[in-house]
Amino acid sequence: MKIALIRLNSPADEIIPPISLGILAQLLRKQHHVAVFDCLLSNLDYADLQTIGRNFDIAGITLFTKDIAICMEYLKILKNINPSIVTILGGPHPSAVPVETLDFFGSLCDFVIAGEAEISIVKLLDALAHGRPDMPAIGGLCYRGSDRIFINKPIYPEQLDNYTVAWDLMPPSSYPPAPHGAFFRHYPAAPIITSRGCPYGCLFCAGHKVTGRNIRRRSIENVIEEVKLLRDCYGVHEIHIEDDNFTADKEYVMEFCRQAKAHLPGLSWACPNGVRIDTIDTEMLAAMKAAGFYALSFGIESGNDDILESMGKKLTVADLRQKIELVHRSGIETIGFFILGFPGESRSQIEKTIQLAVSLPLTRASFATFQPFPGSVIFDKLLRAGSLHIENWEKFTPNLQTTIWSPEGLSIDELSALRRKALLRFYLRVSTIKALILNIQGIHHVYFIIKRAIRWLFTKRKTNN
Repeated sequence: MKIALIRLNSPADEIIPPISLGILAQLLRKQHHVAVFDCLLSNLDYADLQTIGRNFDIAGITLFTKDIAICMEYLKILKNINPSIVTILGGPHPSAVPVETLDFFGSLCDFVIAGEAEISIVKLLDALAHGRPDMPAIGGLCYRGSDRIFINKPIYPEQLDNYTVAWDLMPPSSYPPAPHGAFFRHYPAAPIITSRGCPYGCLFCAGHKVTGRNIRRRSIENVIEEVKLLRDCYGVHEIHIEDDNFTADKEYVMEFCRQAKAHLPGLSWACPNGVRIDTIDTEMLAAMKAAGFYALSFGIESGNDDILESMGKKLTVADLRQKIELVHRSGIETIGFFILGFPGESRSQIEKTIQLAVSLPLTRASFATFQPFPGSVIFDKLLRAGSLHIENWEKFTPNLQTTIWSPEGLSIDELSALRRKALLRFYLRVSTIKALILNIQGIHHVYFIIKRAIRWLFTKRKTNN
């Protein structure tokens, strides 16, 4: 069968290879013809989708909640040009609310896969190719029965070394200087994943719906071999580790650093996605820096102990400050993530978070208004309390650039203004501006930095009605 794996052309701050689709492509092309369509990279428009519809039997799409309206248009075009094309949705939104997703898209979507898709999609497509679909036996599959929608228990594979990326279908050099985290030291840079799963209980996060609670790791040898491939075949001398929990196992990190020093001289690397700040110590930081590491991101979230507790962070402001200063003293760039407007938060508490951000020795900071992501504990809590209403999924677009919800006592416009204030207070400082200028890597990089700044400063107000 001919399979199209699609990333939607949705506004984004970073444009990096969709490695989840690259892994699926590598698995599926053993038995099928597979193409990856990164519509964000190629700026593919709706008219171009007709070519996909005419030439492929299967269309698999990664879906985030913010892109529901865009996905609807893609599916309409694909089904209109080829009513027999089989459409499959996976990713964060379908993993969080699989039954609702299949129900919402109706006949435009044939299947949903919740959780990690590698085992499920291979089984599904092999079954469809041979005309023997045994739907109940396919883990994570959401499908229609004669009278209702069924959902099978998701699968989270243990052996991650079995999954490699089809880098030839998405060479890093074909991507612009717009990486996760905005900054880099060497181009091209490539994102990699060394582990999956998160056991922590942050109430605002739904990541466990996609990758499960149990942390599973690739072998260090397997990771090193991938980086060697990226270096030798694609000219990559910088990697960005996208794991949530790369630093959760100290021995793993220390061995990776030893192997990187021995086999990857000159490598630069960073963790732009953020790691648990309480997992690092002086010895780990020294080993990482010696192996070429230069930037570490953390979810600081709030400057108030009571809000941190209500978030489920199990950290205090004093803990956060001590660790941030530790990283700063090590000479590693430090990036902090903050959430403004968490349920129950007041204006004065938000102001306290902003004050904390400007008082910490951070290289950069990201300020997002609270987003009620489907699948998170706080999303369900707000729904039950009647504080959140989903009248129209197509207009429910939680993302880091829009404000769609605000706590009692603050309007959405007021919360958006506080976010803009935080960004301006943090970045309109001589030391911060100087650091940004020194980290810019050429005129093309300047374009994406300015584009990102405009998107972040001019946040749009969104409502779900």
